[in-house]
Amino acid sequence: MNPIYHTLDFGITCIDTQYMRNDFVAAYLIEDQGHVAFVDTGCYLSVPTLLATLDEKNIQREQVDYIILTHIHLDHAGGAGELIRHLPNAKVYVHEYGANHLIDPSKLRAGVIGVYGELFFKQFLGDLIPIAKEKIVIAKDKDEITLGNRILKFINTPGHARHHVCIWDEKSQGIFSGDTLGVSYREFDTEQGALIFPPTTPIQFDPDVWKNTIQQLMTLQPKYAYLTHFNRIEFTKKSAD
Repeated sequence: MNPIYHTLDFGITCIDTQYMRNDFVAAYLIEDQGHVAFVDTGCYLSVPTLLATLDEKNIQREQVDYIILTHIHLDHAGGAGELIRHLPNAKVYVHEYGANHLIDPSKLRAGVIGVYGELFFKQFLGDLIPIAKEKIVIAKDKDEITLGNRILKFINTPGHARHHVCIWDEKSQGIFSGDTLGVSYREFDTEQGALIFPPTTPIQFDPDVWKNTIQQLMTLQPKYAYLTHFNRIEFTKKSAD
């Protein structure tokens, strides 16, 4: 397999998970002093691409310390159970409201099949693998973890979903934002910049809470947003507005 990825600065790689099409869903790889983290995973069918990226970058699977999930929607987290089977030293970090659904994903599976059907689930998502409870760590608001010489900070960011977290990376002055800072596909970029629009996935989308969350994140004065949909963009007050 030849993975598609974009090498950014600050030890960050944007991996195209190739979910449904190219340039649609990203997972991020963060490297620092021989330590590695994934932020989001794509779905079960994305895992070979993630592992192939490690191989191409000569990263040993034992070097991966963390799989960090912004939330448990399956385009972001559906591959976590399969991925961790290949990463012996990794732990999965997730909001407390999402943890039980990773340990027992039967309700997630039933919900997706109920909306999209069995054929869609098998063709585009593949499977859902349970994660052992001891492999899961709750990502609490304002908690920090160390990756090499950098600090990653969790921030509770409800609005898109009640179980959403973002990750503040001091080194890059960037936010790994999941769906909180919007969706922006590179084919829509113009000379005026990126077109950003809100993902309003039911049933937990709350526009008032989401607005407050964005205002909170802007107090960090980020330079970048690392979007799951898709890739890094410069993020300013104008972007937030």
